[in-house]
This record gives sequence, structure tokens and C-alpha cells, in this order.
Amino acid sequence: MEKLDNFYNNYEYTNIVGDILDNNKFLSIKDCKHHGITRLEHSLRVSYYSYLIAKKMKLNYIATARGGLLHDFFTKEDLSPKKQKLSVVFHPYEALHNSCDTFTLSEIEKDIIINHMFPTLPHKVPKYLESWLVSLVDKIVAMYEFYYSYGKTLIYRFSNLYIMLILISKL
Repeated sequence: MEKLDNFYNNYEYTNIVGDILDNNKFLSIKDCKHHGITRLEHSLRVSYYSYLIAKKMKLNYIATARGGLLHDFFTKEDLSPKKQKLSVVFHPYEALHNSCDTFTLSEIEKDIIINHMFPTLPHKVPKYLESWLVSLVDKIVAMYEFYYSYGKTLIYRFSNLYIMLILISKL
């Protein structure tokens, strides 16, 4: 995947999301850990790759870039302790609330944010192709980030466990 610095070299993209990236409240997500990196890095990846694909598909790439960037716009402090435990369920609502309070959003952008957890939240079905796209890219990016942050360690541990199980079964 592309280095985050390269995202900033795409002037069209940075013009589309510049007001978001200049907002201090939004930038507070850079302090939140997410898939072994920061929530800001994750959101930038989701936004940028969704934007590139939407542009090629002749979709609304502006709404896709903005909604993708805002899809995880929440901090731990935005969630009550009970909601923190179930953040997979509650964070789209917090992200939408924070986004609407801070920026003017289109209906597509709102749909992207609130429905990006589909199919994890099966009752929240995306209405627009742009929303489906961001949801899919979010899953792919999360798997990539998870693997590169934790995967090598997990593979090493599971391979050792597997070898131990084989040795034990041979006894």
C-alpha cells in the first residue's frame, strides 16, 4: 500500500478533504490506536483508496473521499464506558454525530459513515454504491493493517502451537 505521505501529493484529493484535514477536532483521531496504527492513518487509507476507485468507476468521488475520511471520526472519550465495550455497534453513530456537528455533509456522506460497518451490523445496509465501496475498502484496509501490525506475531505463535500439537500427538 502507498505511504501516507503520497496521499498528500494528490492535489485533487487534498483539495476535496482539505477542510477536514485542517480541523483540530478531526485531527484528534491521530491519538487513537486503530488496527495497530492510528485512526487517522486508517481513515486516510480508506478515504484515499475509495476515492481512487470511485473516480475510476465514475461515482461521486468527492462524497466518497469525504465520507471515507469521516467514517471513524470518534475518540474513546466520545463513547461512554458501556459503549466503548460495544464500539463496533456504536461508533458509526458517534462518527456521524461528530461529522454532522463539525462539517456540512451530503446524504451520500452520511450514508457512508453510518453504514460502513455492513455486514457486521446487518440492519445498516448501504443505500449508495459509494457507501458499499467505502464499506468494502474499509474491510480490506483493516485486514491489511491488522496483518502487518499483528499478523506476523500471530503466525509465529500459531506455527509454534501447531508444531507443539504435532509433537504431542506423536507421543
